[in-house]
Amino acid sequence: MDAEIPIDEESAWAAVTRRDKRCDGSFVTGVLTTGIYCRPSCAARHPRRENVRFFGSGAEAAQAGLRPCLRCSPDEVSREAEAFSRALAHIDAADGVPKLAELARAAGYSPHHFHRLFKRMTGVTPAEYARAKRSRKVERSLAINRRVIDAVYEAGYGAPSCFYAEAKGRLG
Repeated sequence: MDAEIPIDEESAWAAVTRRDKRCDGSFVTGVLTTGIYCRPSCAARHPRRENVRFFGSGAEAAQAGLRPCLRCSPDEVSREAEAFSRALAHIDAADGVPKLAELARAAGYSPHHFHRLFKRMTGVTPAEYARAKRSRKVERSLAINRRVIDAVYEAGYGAPSCFYAEAKGRLG
């Protein structure tokens, strides 16, 4: 979160009480009585509300004299974020839509767990994400006045019929 934008303390506290992983990275929770700052999703026992201050980053909390929590390590990139970025790199490098098992292996998770993680982080399944990315590639190629057939193959479709079958609801 930017330093200029004040943190809405009510929303932040609600995220902490829910242990909302989606808020990790947007702010940290400082507990003045223990001298520790945590991620909003930290599994540690919740402090009393009057002992809590919210900071835009770990650096701000450290300037206030707090140290990072040893349980949630708020300054480190989470294992899930690393796995997610590896999966995105795999999708970018793949021709077409990679199989779920390949993506899960690249991320270091089981296919079922990875599917849930990916959907929680993006709101769509890995296959939907890869298809949308591929269709945006075609749209960019078509925008610069290229031939349809060139754009289709460059985006990773095996044949024009595959593109048209996938684009059925989007094209007029």
